Amino acid sequence: MTSRARLILGVLLSLYVLVVLRAFQIQVLGVREIRDRGAKQYGSTIPLLPQRGVILDRTGTELAVSIATKSIFVQSAKLRDPDRAADLLAPRVSRSARELRKLFAREKGFVWVRRQMPSTAAEEAVREVKRALSALDPEARGKPSAIEGIGTVEEPKRFYPNRELAASLVGFTNVDSEGMEGVELSLNRYLRGERGSLLCERDARGGLIVPATTQVEVNSKGHSVALTIDRNIQHVAETELQAAVEKFSARGGMAVVLSPGTGEILAMATAPSFNPNTPGRAPAGTRKNRSLTDSFEPGSTFKVFSLASALELGSVKTTDRFFCENGAYRYAGKVIHDDHPHGWLTVPEVVKFSSNIGITKINERMDGGRFQEMIRAFGFGSRTGIELLGEVPGIMPSPRAFESRLGRANVSFGQGISVTPLQLATGMAAVINGGKVMKPYLVREIRDQEGKTVFRGGPQELRRVLSPKTSAQMREILGKVVEEDGTGMQARIKGFLVGGKTGTAQKVEPGSGRYSATKRTASFVGFLPLNDPKLLILVVIDEPRGQVYGGVVAAPAFNQIAVKTAYYLGIQPTEAASLAAARPSGPSPPSRMTRVSTARPAGAMVMPDLSGLSMGRVVDIMGRYSVKLTLAGSGVARAQTPDPGAVLVPGTECSVTFTGEPPLKIASGKGTR
Repeated sequence: MTSRARLILGVLLSLYVLVVLRAFQIQVLGVREIRDRGAKQYGSTIPLLPQRGVILDRTGTELAVSIATKSIFVQSAKLRDPDRAADLLAPRVSRSARELRKLFAREKGFVWVRRQMPSTAAEEAVREVKRALSALDPEARGKPSAIEGIGTVEEPKRFYPNRELAASLVGFTNVDSEGMEGVELSLNRYLRGERGSLLCERDARGGLIVPATTQVEVNSKGHSVALTIDRNIQHVAETELQAAVEKFSARGGMAVVLSPGTGEILAMATAPSFNPNTPGRAPAGTRKNRSLTDSFEPGSTFKVFSLASALELGSVKTTDRFFCENGAYRYAGKVIHDDHPHGWLTVPEVVKFSSNIGITKINERMDGGRFQEMIRAFGFGSRTGIELLGEVPGIMPSPRAFESRLGRANVSFGQGISVTPLQLATGMAAVINGGKVMKPYLVREIRDQEGKTVFRGGPQELRRVLSPKTSAQMREILGKVVEEDGTGMQARIKGFLVGGKTGTAQKVEPGSGRYSATKRTASFVGFLPLNDPKLLILVVIDEPRGQVYGGVVAAPAFNQIAVKTAYYLGIQPTEAASLAAARPSGPSPPSRMTRVSTARPAGAMVMPDLSGLSMGRVVDIMGRYSVKLTLAGSGVARAQTPDPGAVLVPGTECSVTFTGEPPLKIASGKGTR
């Protein structure tokens, strides 16, 4: 064989080996890649909404859930008469026929017609349209392929079974199931889950085709989130807050209920509220959690922190007395006024009667820099660190303001400084709990879809701002505010020793920077029991009309929230005298209770018939009795102890069991109860 022949044979043999190796690479080693590439060419996926995790309160009651719905799709290329299909679908999906005809003419492939309809309504709509199309087209009878261009696929939809309850706190989602406000937004990465997909094919022109047997690929569900709030306490707070707002024709209001020793948020209410199932119908302002997003001048409630700072720094003693100038005091070129003239007042009396002049003279004994440090230590001027997004830090005056005598005086009685309701409640908790600033927290627990705990909330002490001695002194002083002649006497509760502070602050007119002559913020922050606080409640009423003082506007709302919550939680009355008369003030029990009344000694209390009532209504009714209340289950009341008509004495243990709440009805995508 010649050398040329050998060369040619070698080249051919090499080419053959390369072809074999390439074939092996393609058909054996690269088969998965080729299949994936082919699947991309003739297959496609349409993303579906993720199934978000549930949001629960501390008792396990569902505040936000994902319910099964059906979404209707159309492939107009498969329809014999797309225009007729548009006419038939339009009234059933709440869209105009003209709009659908244009859509079908423009998009021959896959299009959504209506998403997240109630399952039965969607299936019935598609069934009726297919039946009508078959009847109009004799050739289509008995041929499902002629009308297979209309179909449904299951998608989850966010639903809030309690409607307005805790709406600004829980928040809501958008059409893509992404959190927009509240817990839904702040914990979106835990709640949202992974998107599912509708598996489709592509035709030669690249149009999407859904097979007759559609496949839905669903990924993992979102985590469940348990909050520290209690649905029943939230209901009480919202009911009483809304009643105060309506009574005084106010612009709105906020209420915060927390455990001062731990920082647990038990309720956080905003009025007016909104229905998160239809958030688009509510003004943007009502969808905010104003306890975090809005700041206001605290007014006289801030005297608590001024006095606590002075006592802690040793600038004054509780036995010191100050002359309050009979109501008018020229100071640093300005005149400081009191609402009522006073002469000599002790330190506790300065707070009891809410004297601006007295607190100014107390503040004058402190160094401005130290005073500012104390205020910052209470948490003012910075975010509390709660798990919710959107919290504002408030407004802290500049150091120069604390160097000025007048600036320092203004801050001492709550002007020139801006705080959020949550900041005010957190700071007050530090004053009464022994001096510890506790981080407020709302998330009790987060669990994955397998039930494994991935996060657990708990008390967290940030720093100590007061000594236990100063804290005890402040509790005693704040207890005097609610005495018969104090500014907060309408916050008094029979059977309980209570403490607190009123606040009335002028609002600054937007744009002008001047204080309004008519607009006020009325507030009351209080706690009980006095010597061992278990509950702290803040009520803020924005722009009340008629009456504007915190002791008249906000203190009564505190009273009703406090007494109903105390009895619900089983907090025992602490006042030794007249426990038998320890019934909260308020309207008499409803007529439903009269049917169980029996012949008893005058003045005795009897157990009402609670059957069929909701848990919130039971709390409202039993809050008027000096008893220890235990609730179990969910739904409506089915069993109770003692029986209706039994005589109740203070401290009686009462229990109510709830089961079998009527099912929710879903119509036109809107939840009704």
